[in-house]
Amino acid sequence: MDFLSITEKDVLSSRELKVFAVDTAEDMYNEMVRLAVNKIKENNSRGKTTSFILPVGPTGQYRRLARVINMEKIDCSNLITINMDEYLDENDRYIPRDHPLSFIGFMDKNFFGLIEPELRVKPDNIYFPDPDNIGRVGEVVDSLGGVDICFAGIGINGHIAFNEAMEEGSISLEEFRKLKTRTLELAQSTVYVNSSIFARGHTEIIPPRCITIGMDEILKSKEIVCCLEYIFQPAVVRKMVSLKPTPSFPATFIKEHSNSYMIVTRDVLKDYTL
Repeated sequence: MDFLSITEKDVLSSRELKVFAVDTAEDMYNEMVRLAVNKIKENNSRGKTTSFILPVGPTGQYRRLARVINMEKIDCSNLITINMDEYLDENDRYIPRDHPLSFIGFMDKNFFGLIEPELRVKPDNIYFPDPDNIGRVGEVVDSLGGVDICFAGIGINGHIAFNEAMEEGSISLEEFRKLKTRTLELAQSTVYVNSSIFARGHTEIIPPRCITIGMDEILKSKEIVCCLEYIFQPAVVRKMVSLKPTPSFPATFIKEHSNSYMIVTRDVLKDYTL
């Protein structure tokens, strides 16, 4: 397929997947905050629990969200958060919390720890996929009947969380949809891209293994919002709207979800110039 021929107009008029454009990354972060805050407030007013699946990438929304929670005195005691993934060491243990790439450490510093104590998410309501209890996230998701909103980025190879791309024919579509939380090796493309975004190109400091929630937990969400801002994502958004669901570009399965859409910056949306 000639992805280079897919225009901005083609993306925005796609019948396969709703795509909304915002001017800047800051606008995208603010939209993510608005969605999260509105859902927490709505459920709080009804005495209901709110539940989110959260990424570390994008990241710019978290300090903004904590600030709004504090300013508006939004009670997060009934909020349940499930982070998508985490890096592991060579023994399939979490990397240290103080490691510069630790997602657990990042969330503590940039979100959970910034919320005023009386408004904070309860520690027992904060989940990361756990190599010592692989099935726990799936149990939580099933007990909720799926989370309210799954926020997600998409990797250069189409990964969502760390559900890495798999060769066509190596797994059936249904088997891929049913993949659950598990440990695995990172794809080399993920190592290269993540090193360029988070480690100034130092591929050697990207841990080679990870734990991720599965497509099963993601696709059970009541709403899925994919947020794209990075320099490599013009190709991602064009593959998302053009390809049929395929394990070789995992995020394409999002198109099968009845309440999914993408928020992309104008830089991601605009036509290719080669």
